[in-house]
Amino acid sequence: MGKKTEIFSNRDLKNMILPLFLEQLLVMLVGMADTFVVSYAGEAAVSGVSLVNQFNTIFIYLFTALASGGAVVISQYIGRKTMDNAGESASQLLLFSTVFSVIISALVLPGGGWLLRLLFGRVEPDVMAACVTYLRISAYSYPALAVYNSGAAIYRSLGKTDVPENNFIVSMIPWTT
Repeated sequence: MGKKTEIFSNRDLKNMILPLFLEQLLVMLVGMADTFVVSYAGEAAVSGVSLVNQFNTIFIYLFTALASGGAVVISQYIGRKTMDNAGESASQLLLFSTVFSVIISALVLPGGGWLLRLLFGRVEPDVMAACVTYLRISAYSYPALAVYNSGAAIYRSLGKTDVPENNFIVSMIPWTT
């Protein structure tokens, strides 16, 4: 039996996992920030945002999973040193993420109220109105979220795990001032 070779050192893993963890933490904090921001509008608005955040979490994870799968393919091509295939895979990931998220948005925008009633049943009318309003706002952001996740996955494939985290932090500055 030969010696065990170490593909990644503990330091490499820490440098890869820490930015991923922080980025996902920040993504989840956006929903909490939304709830905090609308708290001045009353209980119905807070309830509506909270309900829709549960729904939005599904799409956040769906777009993240799509991007992660694409990152695996891109990383394999980079590992094989076939950069043309890696570039083509990155383009396909961005294209598919964009088209897929636009389709999801196009389905959620007109059918959001029906979908929310199906998921959450009977809710007070003012809470449902807040849900529908927040869902529409959120649905418009799905393509941007999907493209961001795809871009972040491509940067991770290139070994630049801190770039997506830094971009996310910078994009949040207007919300905190």
